[in-house]
Amino acid sequence: MSNKHPIDPKDLMAVERATTGLIGTAISLIVLGFVVEKFELFLHIMSLGIDGKKHARLPQLSHIDFYNYLGIGIVTAGIILSLYTYRYYTRWIGALERQEITTDKPVYFWLAIFVALIGVVLLASMLVI
Repeated sequence: MSNKHPIDPKDLMAVERATTGLIGTAISLIVLGFVVEKFELFLHIMSLGIDGKKHARLPQLSHIDFYNYLGIGIVTAGIILSLYTYRYYTRWIGALERQEITTDKPVYFWLAIFVALIGVVLLASMLVI
């Protein structure tokens, strides 16, 4: 006989919804990072069209490296979150099989802090850079 208890379908669906939400957040972070990293290319193309100067470095393009690293960091965070999501799902399924109720407050806390930090950095870059 197995020590595993049957999982209530409502609990299973709740875990799957949370997992889907985390995957959606990971995809959003990856897309946001890509947009931030490639925005400098858009600025460069627009500046060439406006000024007609080839290979001229305009003042608004002086912080391209910052946006490259910021974009790469955001994409990396999205990749890490997507990989963590599988661990999250399997851990919750195991807890439901053992009929244990736990919480993942730290995951959501750090995710909220990270997204808020991205927002603050992007806001500061719009105001200062």
